[in-house]
Amino acid sequence: MNKLFAPVVAVASTLILSMHAWAGPTTAPSALLDSVRSGQWSEIPQKLRLQYASTAVEPDQARVMNWINEYRTRHDRFAAERRKSYDVAVRDTHILADGGYVDLAMDGLADCYTLSSDKKAFVAEPWVGKLRDAALENAKKAAAAGEWLKARRIYGDLSVLEPTESKWTKAMDDMVRRVRVLGKYAPESFAGTLTREIEYRKAAKKFLAAATQPATQPTSAKQEEKTENEDQIAQNLHSEWKQDVAGIRIGMLREALSDARQSYYKDVDFAKTLAGGLSAMRIFATTPGLEKAFDKLGDEAVRGAFLEVVDAQIAALGDRPADRQVLEGVLSRLLAANTMTINVPEEVIVSEFADGAFATLDQFSSMIWPSELEEFRTSTQGEFSGVGVQIQDVDGQIKIVTPIEDSPALKAGIRAGDVISQINGKSAKGITTMQAKRLITGPSGTSVMLTVRSPDEKVKDYTLIRQTIKVASIKGWRHVPGGGWDYMLDGDQKIAYLRLTNFTKESSRELSSALETVEDAGARAVILDLRSNPGGLLTAATEVADKFLSGGKIVSTKSLRDETAESRIDAHETADDVKLPMAVLVNPYSASASEIVSGALRDQKRATIVGERTFGKGSVQMLFPLDKQQAFLKLTTSHYYLPNGKCIHREENAAEWGVDPDLTVEITNEQARKMLDARTELDILRDGNAKPDAQQKVAADLIDSDLQLNAALFVLRLQLAGSPAM
Repeated sequence: MNKLFAPVVAVASTLILSMHAWAGPTTAPSALLDSVRSGQWSEIPQKLRLQYASTAVEPDQARVMNWINEYRTRHDRFAAERRKSYDVAVRDTHILADGGYVDLAMDGLADCYTLSSDKKAFVAEPWVGKLRDAALENAKKAAAAGEWLKARRIYGDLSVLEPTESKWTKAMDDMVRRVRVLGKYAPESFAGTLTREIEYRKAAKKFLAAATQPATQPTSAKQEEKTENEDQIAQNLHSEWKQDVAGIRIGMLREALSDARQSYYKDVDFAKTLAGGLSAMRIFATTPGLEKAFDKLGDEAVRGAFLEVVDAQIAALGDRPADRQVLEGVLSRLLAANTMTINVPEEVIVSEFADGAFATLDQFSSMIWPSELEEFRTSTQGEFSGVGVQIQDVDGQIKIVTPIEDSPALKAGIRAGDVISQINGKSAKGITTMQAKRLITGPSGTSVMLTVRSPDEKVKDYTLIRQTIKVASIKGWRHVPGGGWDYMLDGDQKIAYLRLTNFTKESSRELSSALETVEDAGARAVILDLRSNPGGLLTAATEVADKFLSGGKIVSTKSLRDETAESRIDAHETADDVKLPMAVLVNPYSASASEIVSGALRDQKRATIVGERTFGKGSVQMLFPLDKQQAFLKLTTSHYYLPNGKCIHREENAAEWGVDPDLTVEITNEQARKMLDARTELDILRDGNAKPDAQQKVAADLIDSDLQLNAALFVLRLQLAGSPAM
């Protein structure tokens, strides 16, 4: 076989070159990306020839062609699966619509839109517009009939079809508020709504199955889908509202509203903010079912008297500018009206009013109440006090996903797959994961008893002493049995894989440690996975970006109050800067700090960004302490701007937002599910004597099921094709 590249320099030059770090590109050349993006596989060898024509190292033709064929095979398989999913979605949508299940047909329509190759053309199809109009009428009827879940679902589907139309999001938000207050304060009432939604979905599913699947023998009762009735659903829904609102005081709200007016990123209209709070109170008072928790809401005359005060204040706000005096008057009259009429606990009034008031600013400005402080600190500090287990709700049972390294749970013998049946002697059946977390966590040094059932049905009591648990934000390719991570994804080409799950105060230190490990192992390139990373601390984001950059702008922030006052953060060259070629994975759930890092690395041509457009959360929040730090206001004070000057944030009716990948690779929901299942398996910490065969199979399954990861791996392999293997 003829070689793809001819030698261009003498052997001596090759030896000299191999003694030094390769000075090749740190991102894939645009010509190569164009070929990969368009599927012009035959062009890649020629473009590689041009790219490496001046180097002394010849890429191995057979190996390069193997990479091309391997990625092309997976790419074509994923594309075929996507086309098949689209065809099935279109078929099912028509069947549901023709069968009278217009509401669920809208779910199918949203799926069709997501899977379509030409979204603009799809939305323009006549049958799409007809179904959309019919579903919109159903949404209005559902809202009027109190079927909040149905209306919320339809408005959500409309927002998918028309992502630049903020009216659907606003309509959906009203439905979400009603669902939230009902589920929070009167779950037994919510159970009825949920039951009707479940029954409707079951009937539609049965109808669809009958129309699309061949007739089969009747299934036995044991094989039939398990169904819970309304009473069973109600038993599994637990109300924690008294615990949730504990410690809330009106003074906190007064402070928060004042801070918002002074420090929000643009001028705050007090009248609009107060009207938002009052509108939330109106929704609260007019949501049927809440009388189960607050009996006076069931008295029409009493409720009417309260609403009369609320409506009068909303009307009055439209007639004059609102100042601090107006604020005090609105709150005083609201609390007085509550005491004289519906007599709901003041903490509830304050909580619901605040939720509506700050919703008028943006979706990220909100209160952090006393009951939420511990969870908030855990998410940003990367540590908590507990026994060290990650849990999830599986069919009403609290199941161990994985124990955490060096934790009391792991040392005691608790393992992945175990089920917690009791906590401190009380049944854990049917409780939520949040309730379980609150019961299991507690001050360091205190004890908790967990009754645990293993997969082989053995039951054992564990009395565990809580301690400070550090949750690592950096993960590798697969958990090594007994502890630690294997970071090397491609051992042959020495391509490492690092996944950053969120940005905490420890992320930079953890990343430095992981990078030192992979460089010591001879890594030649690295994939940084930021998919589904919701963000975190700005300082962590800039520190992470700075590890891969030696200068230039990382991010800047600006406020509309003073657009000339730009705060800029630059990278700095240090001895431990990482020069390895890299690819960064992102998806629509990569937000905030993830967008800062991926955007800076893309704009500075430091990394090839692979995946899907990011979330578009480009607003900066600051914490304002309230009532001597018993609560906080999380307030948007500015917006993030990338090095190219683009604002990350997704504004109302915007067509552009977030970070666009250099190489867009879309995946279906089913493909994402398979990928997540395999990823979860590799994250599990197993015993040191665990057999490696099963884990190796899961690793192979993940590589096969993750096209975005495949694309990043493929791009880096091509980049390294002409570099010396040191």
